[in-house]
Amino acid sequence: MAAQSPSPEIFWVIGPDTHVGKTTIAAALIRSLNRQGCPAVGFKPFGGFLLQEAVEFGAGQVTRSGCEICGGDAEHLTSASPLTPPSMMDVVGPLYMLSYPVYGRPVLMRIGSRTLGNVRYLYHDHARTLLERSDVVELLCGIGVPLAAMEATTFGFLDAPTLARGAHAAAYDRLLAAGPRAVVVEGASNYLPIWKAGVVNHVLLVTGEAVTCYARINLEVPFSPELKMTQSIFHHLKAAPRPVRVPMTLAPPEGREDTALVIIERTLEQAGLPARQRH
Repeated sequence: MAAQSPSPEIFWVIGPDTHVGKTTIAAALIRSLNRQGCPAVGFKPFGGFLLQEAVEFGAGQVTRSGCEICGGDAEHLTSASPLTPPSMMDVVGPLYMLSYPVYGRPVLMRIGSRTLGNVRYLYHDHARTLLERSDVVELLCGIGVPLAAMEATTFGFLDAPTLARGAHAAAYDRLLAAGPRAVVVEGASNYLPIWKAGVVNHVLLVTGEAVTCYARINLEVPFSPELKMTQSIFHHLKAAPRPVRVPMTLAPPEGREDTALVIIERTLEQAGLPARQRH
């Protein structure tokens, strides 16, 4: 009987808010681990962006990935690993919510993946009038959203764990089938709910000012639909061993990835990661 492959280590990249550098740091972590001979993939359990931002992604992203609703962060995580081709973008990001006109007011949701054949599209009851607007219809049709197949329901960000439990499990299993030794989970902020990932081996807290690494914390994250990830995890981090803290530096867009890679490699070196070798 063949030996069972060991479970990959889980790195969880979290932050107290959006736009603090979580995706940039997570993508750099994926690249760094792969460069060090530790095959790694990214996973963004919950994602979201504004409906008006869909114009920026547009048909180009659909052409590259085959996925109609997927944010730029899932694309960055996907492209950071040689184990995840563009067609797996909606596996790396199995759930995306579109909000309008501000974050926290979701109107559309994509659950599942075309790759896995389990994709669903939902729209919120309060979006019925929005979907009658010609500009919105043109935008959604332009990126290939199947309007006729969308299901009407009522949902919010905190409903996501219940709505997408099977889709998350299927996506995660598909990523594990690629044979990673590490999975970099990204996306926790004040806007996103807890996702039960099992044991989280390492936590990286990104604040925009610094990256703080809690190595070998081996934290089992509790699941509760009423709790938000950061509220829960900060409670556990208070009792964690002494972390490694590396300041973040500002960089122009064209140098941001290289700067993040330097920060991550410094963080991993000081934390003694990755230390576990598998054969």
